[in-house]
Amino acid sequence: MTRDARYGDSMERLMYNTILGAKPLERDGRTFYYSDYNFRGSKVYSPHAWPCCSGTMPQLAADYRISTYFRDARGVYVNLYIPSTLRWTQGGSQIALTQTSAYPHDTEVLFEVKASKAAEFAVNLRIPAWANGASVAVNGKRQAVQVGAFTTLWREWREGDRIEVELPMKARLEAVDAQHPETVGLLVGPVVLFAITDADPQVTRAQLLAAKKIGAESWQVETVGGPMKMLPFTGIGEEKYSTYVRVT
Repeated sequence: MTRDARYGDSMERLMYNTILGAKPLERDGRTFYYSDYNFRGSKVYSPHAWPCCSGTMPQLAADYRISTYFRDARGVYVNLYIPSTLRWTQGGSQIALTQTSAYPHDTEVLFEVKASKAAEFAVNLRIPAWANGASVAVNGKRQAVQVGAFTTLWREWREGDRIEVELPMKARLEAVDAQHPETVGLLVGPVVLFAITDADPQVTRAQLLAAKKIGAESWQVETVGGPMKMLPFTGIGEEKYSTYVRVT
């Protein structure tokens, strides 16, 4: 409704760092909802048999499906990058927009257009605020990009047209708040990396930013006390974790 890309940035941040890493709904209605963001946190169910999240958790998960795309008279808005196909009628033409990617584990997103006949409309792509250096190409031709907003591609679309989106994912630090700049979280793209540790690690900003990917969902950071494993929320099971670490 607002066409403000910040809402999509927020939605994907919560999806990858909370919803997709939640414990499954229990048969008796217990629902995992509240993440523990303290040092030595863990994933636990609500102690109440029927908290409000017994209903809102599944509802919220379903909402991501209907919030992936939005429509207006001029075309379509791509709000979330999720493998999917959107079909609609535009100016008498039957359009299908298919999105494929391994995002957020990969930086590339590909869109392919199918159209029963040529049609003029806009494809609006959300370019996240963190994606400095992002690029968009239509049939191999680079387009102007606005980071932190929707980039509009207005043209006559035909069968076989392709859109290639590149969203660079550089490591960055975010402080828990302005009063504690030394307590930071490590993010790569929209994904937060959680420290898997029982201790308060001695680590510098430079060491965190130099994190190396050592597996499909595993990262490693060198600290004073030795290597520290870091995982996205979706990769955490019963391990103790810390959302934030203190940097020296």
